[in-house]
Amino acid sequence: MKAKIIILMILIVLFTIFVSQNTGVVTVNAIFWQLQMSLIVLMLILGFVGVIIGFIIAKFSEKPSKKKIDIPREIAKKEDKSKIV
Repeated sequence: MKAKIIILMILIVLFTIFVSQNTGVVTVNAIFWQLQMSLIVLMLILGFVGVIIGFIIAKFSEKPSKKKIDIPREIAKKEDKSKIV
């Protein structure tokens, strides 16, 4: 768990450095729209969207956990008694 946090912090720092060095104004052409905005804003928006999509994909692609099945106490006691005999 600690390694994940360290790697995440390093990636955040690298992303912040990269974004802060790209501050020019760009024109974004998307199908019928044409927007002009600062590159730093565009990169922050796209980074945020990428993180959200990553969380969604990770959430739906999780393997089912191996949960213990709770055995009622009466059955567990009967099994223990049968092992003694």
